[in-house]
Amino acid sequence: MTSETEAEYISYQERNKLLWSLRSEFSWAGKKIPESVEIDGEEYRLRDMVCDPGEEKIFSPDESARIRALIPKLKEKAKAYEELLETEELTVAEAEALYREATGLLRAAMELKDKLEGKGGEKSVDEFKRMLNTQKLVDEKRFQDLIKSLK
Repeated sequence: MTSETEAEYISYQERNKLLWSLRSEFSWAGKKIPESVEIDGEEYRLRDMVCDPGEEKIFSPDESARIRALIPKLKEKAKAYEELLETEELTVAEAEALYREATGLLRAAMELKDKLEGKGGEKSVDEFKRMLNTQKLVDEKRFQDLIKSLK
């Protein structure tokens, strides 16, 4: 049964659900960061770059510049995956893999940005919870608007 589900093409509703979730402000929250990613022919070991949450790391100027250059590339690659998810004829498994990869890249970008800004620890957890609650309200309103527009 699993192979049948994986061979099925994603429905319009399933595709929109994944896209809606991906476009949510905090779609990356709790998602797994990919082990590595290749961008412009260079491989980046993302999990190694994103240190433990409690660990503070001081980056050299060269490391900081490299990470600052990488963050927009990660976001661009996630955007490319989003566009594929939106436009290509995909199986359910392919669509879910694109979604996971895109959200993982977005999470890596946010984690790296926070590391550069020196964010971390309990303060960032409280701030994140506050922002997540705010985003839940915004997402609920968008969802309600979507339901109204479909009627």
